[in-house]
Amino acid sequence: MIQWSDIEHLQRLGRPLHAVDLGALDGSGRQIDNLVASRVTWIGAGLRQSRLSGVAFVDCDLSGADFRGAALDSCSFTRCQLGQSRWEGATLNQTAITQGTLCDTAWGASGIALSAFTQVDMRRIDFNKANLHRAVIAQSQLDGAVFEHAVLSQTVMPDVDFRSLRLRGLVAQASVLRAGRFDGMDLSGLCLQRCMLETASFVDVDLHGADLREANCRQARFERCNLRGANLGNALLLESTWIDVDADAALCEGSLFQSASMQRVSLRKAHAGGSVWDHSHLQQVELGGADLRYARFDHAQGEGIGLQHANLAHSSHHNTRFVDVDLHGAQSRRLRSTSPARLVAEARSLSLEMH
Repeated sequence: MIQWSDIEHLQRLGRPLHAVDLGALDGSGRQIDNLVASRVTWIGAGLRQSRLSGVAFVDCDLSGADFRGAALDSCSFTRCQLGQSRWEGATLNQTAITQGTLCDTAWGASGIALSAFTQVDMRRIDFNKANLHRAVIAQSQLDGAVFEHAVLSQTVMPDVDFRSLRLRGLVAQASVLRAGRFDGMDLSGLCLQRCMLETASFVDVDLHGADLREANCRQARFERCNLRGANLGNALLLESTWIDVDADAALCEGSLFQSASMQRVSLRKAHAGGSVWDHSHLQQVELGGADLRYARFDHAQGEGIGLQHANLAHSSHHNTRFVDVDLHGAQSRRLRSTSPARLVAEARSLSLEMH
């Protein structure tokens, strides 16, 4: 049976550990540096509280390995079997896991930084209370994954179908969740602050009270959503689509709705001061009682717009084309209307946009 002294001897010779079965070898609490292991079988590897630096595993079977409390720095796992391994409390820094399996693994309260999971089978992985900072999860299978009470900070997870994932209590900040599919999910109260959500799909989603401040939701789709009381302050909603959405009392100060398309949307009593609606298309949109001070509706068009008792003070309505508008009780102090001279100056650019 191979002992640690044999492995250390190979390291001194600059040779990799190759095609061996390490059986019940215990590496718990050990410091392992600059080791290359290829085609090694180490099922149930005992590496609890170990410290690994510059270790590379290639085509290894580490199923059921115990990495609890371990510290990994500049390590790599390539085409490795890691199913049912345990990583609770582990810390990973500049570590890469590529083209392997991590099914049914536990990562509770782990800390993962500057690390990447690429083309990995991560079905039913449990990141409960894990902290992922500047990490990447790409081209991987995540069916049934758990991210409850996890923190994603500047983490990249593009093109993920989140519908089977558990996200309760998740805090995601400045993370890339581009083209994510959240249809049918309960995301109420969730924090997605400053996240990249471009082209994401939110159909039949409960986003009540969610934090989407400064999020990039360009070309995102919101359909049959509950956005009541959601915080969309300074969010980028350029060219987004809204259909049958309830966003009453939403916080939209400084939000950019430019070129957005809205049908049957309720934004009653929304706080939307300084928001921008240029070139938007609004159909049956209710903004009754909303705070729209300093908002801009230049070149917007639509019909069935409810602005009763809204505060439109200092708002801009240059070339706004609304039909069937209810302005009963609205405040319109210093409202700016169409400027003929500006229209002439804009004529060429507007004709180009139409084509």
